Amino acid sequence: MPSSCDRALDVGCGDGVLTQKLASRAHHVIGIDSSLDMIALARKAVLVENVDFIEGDFLNAPLHAQSFDFIVAVAVIHHMPLAAALTRMADLLTGGGVLAVIGLARDQSPADYAVSVLSVPVARIARLRRGWWQSPAPRIDPVMNYAEIKMTASGLLPGVEVRRRLYFRYTLLWRKP
Repeated sequence: MPSSCDRALDVGCGDGVLTQKLASRAHHVIGIDSSLDMIALARKAVLVENVDFIEGDFLNAPLHAQSFDFIVAVAVIHHMPLAAALTRMADLLTGGGVLAVIGLARDQSPADYAVSVLSVPVARIARLRRGWWQSPAPRIDPVMNYAEIKMTASGLLPGVEVRRRLYFRYTLLWRKP
């Protein structure tokens, strides 16, 4: 997140946990989620003045172009067509704004499976240390594999950094020119 952030957008905000954290570092934060149940949880849990929540489809929500300094999407972008979601996010960012995605990818290559196998013991150790937590958000399995995600993002966002991570995830970071 940029150190100086006027407006931030939490795409797929779920119960608002990350939205609330963003509110301590941005002047104004919008959380958007297509689930009415998740937005209701977020509105109940996040009681700060600089946060607004929108229940609706991110791809069609009434958000103004070039109006956010920071956009984040955690474990949600696989619920949307990737190219459309990335294009919309790029359009909503101000010049110099930052996009951060933690996404889920489908395993396909031997390297994908190897990283996923390594994730299993790491995840079990983490659960033993921190306890079990399961998001109340709706879940679907990712359709695109890591290579497809990287190729799509690279074609749409010049200079994007996409990295495979443990826990069946990847990170995507991009600063809009």
